[in-house]
Amino acid sequence: MKKLSLLMFAILILGCDTETSVVEEPVVEEPPPIVVEDEPLPQPEMIAEGTVKHGEVNVDPQPLNLSGFRFVFKEPLDSHWVSVYDKKRDKRLTWNSPQAYWCKKTNVVLIERMHSRDLLEYDTDYEIKIYTQNFDCDFVEIVIQFRTGPQRSTVEKPEPMIQERPPVVPSGEHFRLDITPPTLVWGDVQDGAADIDPEPLNANGIRFGFDRNIRRYWIDLRDRAGASLRWLPRGLVEHENIGNQIQIMRAEGAPLLQFDTVYLVDIFVQDRCCGNSDLRMTFRTKPKP
Repeated sequence: MKKLSLLMFAILILGCDTETSVVEEPVVEEPPPIVVEDEPLPQPEMIAEGTVKHGEVNVDPQPLNLSGFRFVFKEPLDSHWVSVYDKKRDKRLTWNSPQAYWCKKTNVVLIERMHSRDLLEYDTDYEIKIYTQNFDCDFVEIVIQFRTGPQRSTVEKPEPMIQERPPVVPSGEHFRLDITPPTLVWGDVQDGAADIDPEPLNANGIRFGFDRNIRRYWIDLRDRAGASLRWLPRGLVEHENIGNQIQIMRAEGAPLLQFDTVYLVDIFVQDRCCGNSDLRMTFRTKPKP
């Protein structure tokens, strides 16, 4: 009887339809992503203010096409060069600065469109490069990137736009241009001269004039063997207002120029646009009368 009960119990279990219950997990809706706009990149250190800032977006191109760019520098520049690039087309545009290549101090850089075809367009990345130099003649490349905004349609509520900041481009890279060196235009002695009166030179010194203003120079008067006569100035002279003339004078106790003697003059000059000239002149004083 016990075996029959167990058999019936097994049959009942196997004969019953079993269902597996499925537990549905609740659907959790994810919140929309929060778009955090980057703050504008800081202006390059040398610039006090400008028409556009480095990293600026949604810039209206129309006023720029009409009036161009204007950047005010904290310190005056002796000279500068500019270029404007369309990043989308990888093309340099015919925009330039009317003061470019001038060797003249200014703290305002203007950049204007030079050709009617190269209009700034909407929704485009652009890059401005301003090449300038410091007092030590280190050329610096200043990079300003910006993006123009999309062309607005007449829709009352335009769809929100996610703004991506342009990539950061390092500023401060060195850049070299070919600079015309200063030219000697006159002097109290000339290279190869053979009949120079030494007495006026002993009294008043030796002067040299150049075709432009000089910012730093070094000059030395030597005998034929190359030994310095220790005339003044000694060492490098640096000043903003030297002018276009330099002079070497006899110092107290320094040797006088003698008659019928060969002398050397070594000169280094640098103008305000960082053009350098190295000169060496040889002259002979006249025989003693």
